Amino acid sequence: MQTKNILYNLKAQETALNVKIRKTEKSPSDELVVMGIFCMKFYDKILRSVCNALWMLHLFKTSIMITRTPLTTLKCMPKAIISQTIL
Repeated sequence: MQTKNILYNLKAQETALNVKIRKTEKSPSDELVVMGIFCMKFYDKILRSVCNALWMLHLFKTSIMITRTPLTTLKCMPKAIISQTIL
């Protein structure tokens, strides 16, 4: 399976999870529901981290295969990660 297909599937899971979180956050009546929301938010963070790591690896592979400048890509990756975490 190609990297982009995996990323699309992970993004679709993340979107479905966000919808589910919004629906259950409207009326958290029970401690079990609150714990479920916490677990879903944690799973969302993990999905987002996996997507970002997979995307960075895809960019690195593309940089090596096409431009033959992996060092430039490696220099730019921390800037992209830092700017993404700040937002």
